Amino acid sequence: MVMNFEERKSMKKKSKKNLKMQRYAVIACSVLAVSAACGVGYTLSVKHSVADWENRIYSGVKVAGIDLSGKTKEQAKEELLSYEEAINRKVITAKKGDKSYQLKYSDLSPKFNVDDTVEEAFKYGKDKGVFEKHKLIKKGVAKDLTLKFDYNTEPIKSFENKISKDLNVSVKNATIALNGGSISVTDDKTGIAVDIDKLDKLIKDSITSEKDTSVTIEIPTKVTEPKVKKADLAKIDGKISGFSTQFDPSNVDRSKNLEIATGFINGTVVMPGDTFSYNDTVGERTVERGFRNGAVYINNKVEQDVGGGVCQVSTTLYRAIMGAGIKSTERHNHSLKATYSDYGLDATVSWGYLDYKFKNTYDFPIYIQGYTTSNQVIFNVYGNKAGMGGKTYDLVAEKVKNIPAGAKTVKDSTLKEGQVVWDEKAIDGVVVNSYRITYQNGSQIAKEFVAKDTYSKVDGVKRVGTQKAVQPTVNNDAVQKAKQEEEAKKKAEEEAKKKAEEEAKKKQEPEAAQQKPTQNNNTEAKQ
Repeated sequence: MVMNFEERKSMKKKSKKNLKMQRYAVIACSVLAVSAACGVGYTLSVKHSVADWENRIYSGVKVAGIDLSGKTKEQAKEELLSYEEAINRKVITAKKGDKSYQLKYSDLSPKFNVDDTVEEAFKYGKDKGVFEKHKLIKKGVAKDLTLKFDYNTEPIKSFENKISKDLNVSVKNATIALNGGSISVTDDKTGIAVDIDKLDKLIKDSITSEKDTSVTIEIPTKVTEPKVKKADLAKIDGKISGFSTQFDPSNVDRSKNLEIATGFINGTVVMPGDTFSYNDTVGERTVERGFRNGAVYINNKVEQDVGGGVCQVSTTLYRAIMGAGIKSTERHNHSLKATYSDYGLDATVSWGYLDYKFKNTYDFPIYIQGYTTSNQVIFNVYGNKAGMGGKTYDLVAEKVKNIPAGAKTVKDSTLKEGQVVWDEKAIDGVVVNSYRITYQNGSQIAKEFVAKDTYSKVDGVKRVGTQKAVQPTVNNDAVQKAKQEEEAKKKAEEEAKKKAEEEAKKKQEPEAAQQKPTQNNNTEAKQ
């Protein structure tokens, strides 16, 4: 086949192109072969490098700022143990003013987690792939682990208590005392107390595993102002009211209860705005606290219970406080009339149930003086005379109505017919209103309602006899015999009397005969 010029030219170009492609292929294969050889070499190099760090801590791993790069576990442990000794030499200094106190780390008996921390540092990055491990080894990491430790907190408490004992200053209220007619007031004192909670937090927050200089902290304190200050008590300049009630001193146990309860109240200061509680002040009435059995009202009956009689103390105090113009915030009347108080003027109490309370509404404090004599409970209230504004007060009660009591009748065959015996006397109930009377310089200016009190009625119980009179049995024979004996006796007496008269007559007849002439002679003489 004969090719023309163009065809020969085209064939020649194709041949050159194929030859060029063959050359490129040869070059590419050569490059791939070289690259493969290099890649195998690099991988072997990386693996060798990673293997060389297999038993060492990777670069950049620190514990508490200590660089452990390239160290084995044993080397890292030695490093941290020496560091532990340095931490034990640290000191915490607590200061307040010119006083300072030191707490050594070694006193806390710290226990460091060296083994666990070294193990954590050693394992860091070991879970990565070979090339990532190699990268960590070459470039390093930025990992700083904390060396943790536990310590005994008891030395901290002892340290805090020592500081508190040394720095604390007890707050002191001013006190008032009565000596005859004079009033004396003592100074008050501001209290300073270490704020244990804050101090404890500051100390524990400062305890670290960092190898730095020792720490100094400022001891936090709290200032406690006295509740009762001298300037306040100085306002008390005299007696503003008083009241007393009488009791039977022969009832020794009840009298003792009155004395104890009054003693707990004596000397009480009630500041402006404060509330007085009888139960809180006197406390629970128990044998252990010296109280004895006494009469109390329980379910409208008189029973014996520990502390019986203390309601007379609360009643007396109520009258004294009302006399000072201070109303009650809690007050209860008895269920029945008390022997020492009229209706509507009493104040009963019961531990955990009924209380007597009042709030000091004046801008000056009041002082309560209480004591007992041989037969009286007495309370005096002292305050600021000028603050009373010339006013005095009284408490009165007015009857609203009676509540008639009934009577239950029980027939009793052991009593004679018509005989009546009262087992329980009937007592009418009463409803009364009490009022506070205000006087200005002796003249009444106000009458304010205080309370409406109801005193329960007590129905009586009486027994009425039903036993009829017994008639004696008559014995006719005996009656007849007695009658005959009586008649015979009477007849014998009459016969004896008659006989005696006859004998007397016989004796008198001769005497009469002898006297007759004499009588005539006398008559004659007279004539």
